[in-house]
Order: sequence, then C-alpha cells, then structure tokens
Amino acid sequence: MAQDAIDLADILNLGKFAVIGHDWGARIAYVLAIAIPQRVTRMVTIAVGWQPGELPTPSLKQAQAYWYQWFMVTERGREMVRRNGKAFARIQWNNWSPPGWFDDAEFERTAKSFENPDWSEITWHSYSVRWGEADKDPRYAQLDRRITAAQSISVPTLMIQGDSDAATLPESTEGKEKYFTGGYARHVIQGVGHFPTYEAPEVVNKLVMEFLRS
Repeated sequence: MAQDAIDLADILNLGKFAVIGHDWGARIAYVLAIAIPQRVTRMVTIAVGWQPGELPTPSLKQAQAYWYQWFMVTERGREMVRRNGKAFARIQWNNWSPPGWFDDAEFERTAKSFENPDWSEITWHSYSVRWGEADKDPRYAQLDRRITAAQSISVPTLMIQGDSDAATLPESTEGKEKYFTGGYARHVIQGVGHFPTYEAPEVVNKLVMEFLRS
C-alpha cells in the first residue's frame, strides 16, 4: 500500500507533499517517511505509533484488544468474516470508541463496502503477514528490508491519539518521541476513541492545520 502511494505521487508529479494517515494509513505514512524522506515534508499519524524493527508481540492487554486480528489469522476466523463481515465490523465499531459516535444509518452506508470480496481477503492477509503467519509479497522485499532496518524517522511528525481508543490502546503509543529525529509531538484527545477524525473533527482539523502551517 505504501508503494501504491509512492506510485500515485509519481504519476501526479508530486515532488514533495505532506502525509496524513489513520490506522493502516498511519502505518503507510511511516513507511513513506522512511522510504522517501526527501519528499515527505510533514506527517500526521492517527491512532498508531511507530518503533524500529518488526512489530513486537504486544502486551497482553493490547493483544486482548487485537483479538479480531488473531481471530482472522485462523481459517475458521477467515470463514466467519467472509460469511458475516458486516456483523464482524459492527462489533468493532461498537467497541473501539465510546457509545454514540455513529448511528445505524451511517453504519449501513459504510457497510456496503464490506460486500466487496477483496475486503475480507486483504484484511486477513495483512494481519497474517503482520504477525508472521503468512508470507510477505516478494515484490516488495527490498522496501520491506529498508523499513525493518530503519532506526529512526527524520520527517517532522504529529501523532494524534484518542484517550478512549479501545483498539490501539493509548499506552501503546507512549514514549515514541526518541525515534523521531525531525521533531515529534503527540496529542491525546480526551473522550475520543479510535476515530478522532470523525469523533472530534474540529479538534483534529485545528491540530493538523496548525502543524502543517508551522
């Protein structure tokens, strides 16, 4: 996905650009900052932190929050999500943020995208690769080695976290500033869960615009 972003920037002739990413998008942003730091001017990442090397086994508390990832790695879990993807996603929406952040109509509109058969296949494969339960795509081996070997990120970074995030726990993104040599700020939004851009759009917008303009 990071290579897709690089290819898109190339096609659009974007010499330099800022990157803003949430969750999987944050992981992509970190890769871009390592792979093409001369082109990424600034980076805003939301809900996911970064540290060098392969992803470590998370704490037991974080592993519990990531139950859906371990579930999808199993054949039974994959089959369940293939057959009941909508219900599976609804559980995550209900649990990852404080109650009331969305309504049924909003979920139904979004849930139409879960009907794409690629949704479950791409998702389970990503988690399987993430935790070493599936082979990585050899086409991106060189990029993967570079990312894994990186010990720091030089791109100025703003990291935004909801203090009530029940998917990627707030404590899992603490203490990361030592890995960022170009400047790093972490802002925690009170009463917000896993989707700060939706739950607190005005707060996020203000933080992002001030950061990009500074």
